[in-house]
Amino acid sequence: MHTKELILNTAKEMISQVGYHRTTTANLAKMANISEGTIYRHFESKEEILLSILRELDENYVRFIEHVREQARDKEFLTIENVLEAHTRFVAENAADIKIVLSTYGILESSKKSMAAFIRRMQGFFEDCLESAVAHGLIRDVEIKGTAMTLVTVLFGLMRVKLYWEDEFPDFTDEAIRFCRRSLAKDSE
Repeated sequence: MHTKELILNTAKEMISQVGYHRTTTANLAKMANISEGTIYRHFESKEEILLSILRELDENYVRFIEHVREQARDKEFLTIENVLEAHTRFVAENAADIKIVLSTYGILESSKKSMAAFIRRMQGFFEDCLESAVAHGLIRDVEIKGTAMTLVTVLFGLMRVKLYWEDEFPDFTDEAIRFCRRSLAKDSE
């Protein structure tokens, strides 16, 4: 593993566990078993480390969306189950990064912008999926933008519960998917 990767991986672990403000470059260096000067050879500041983590998450999400779109091309469409289950897997695979975004978006402008871009990307993807599903007659004709944002909100609620209260609440992903299906299905009009 290259030093820059080591720094980023250690920072992800540390920030997701103790928070951004309680993570110092000195503690980060100690945990990574490198000198603090080594960190500053790769990053100008702790905020630059955070920005790198946020950029990486955004790049991972862009690749994820493209992969899901490729699957849709093979099948001609995606079901609500496919989309939400795929997003649930994405959250699980990127849990530390998402915890970092969720814990810093209210305190750092850079994180707030990153979160807004992530939400817009997610909403755009859901809009595309909904438009396709309506065109294929898979769901009833719905107001696309509002419905897409509702799905984003449902997904964010699922993410937060899974990331922060997994031990306290049972997994209700399947029920959320059934709820969305009932809400969008043609026969529920």
